[in-house]
Amino acid sequence: MKKDDIQTFSYRISQANRTELVVITLDMAIQYIKDAKEDQDINSYRQNLRNAKRVIDTLISSLDMSYDISSQLFDVYMVVERYIISASSRRPEPEGSTLKPEGITAKPEDSMAGYMKLLESCERMLTMLRKSFYEVSKMDDSTPLMQNTQQVYAGLTYSNGGGASEMLDAGANRGYKA
Repeated sequence: MKKDDIQTFSYRISQANRTELVVITLDMAIQYIKDAKEDQDINSYRQNLRNAKRVIDTLISSLDMSYDISSQLFDVYMVVERYIISASSRRPEPEGSTLKPEGITAKPEDSMAGYMKLLESCERMLTMLRKSFYEVSKMDDSTPLMQNTQQVYAGLTYSNGGGASEMLDAGANRGYKA
């Protein structure tokens, strides 16, 4: 994940309520999977999949199992996690690789296309869940979970970093009182 993506997610998290936080978490998992699919470096590939798995673990651990839907979400998250583990177990070899001994036929899931299909399946499942949670988040009018955060309005001024934003109340009381 790029530095700009991390900053964007950080800002979104600081302004999110409970359901928006689930949407953001799903966005993060999807982004890590996309980054892994595009990565050519084996270490970055595996790191992105480890990060995606950590995000899925967070979603699993935050489920409230007193609701019926939680067990269904748990099943979906476990499938996604299993696919991520399978895809990260070893780096897929490029097409036409001669690393396998002659006479041994590889299973389709051992090929690069097989691992990419696993990651694409993860991405599709998470995207469908994200769409559902996004619709629910539009109905949730609760306040953000983080209080006393700075308000950022995009497009008001241009900073040295090239971003268009302005923070209001930068020196205001952020919750600390003397």
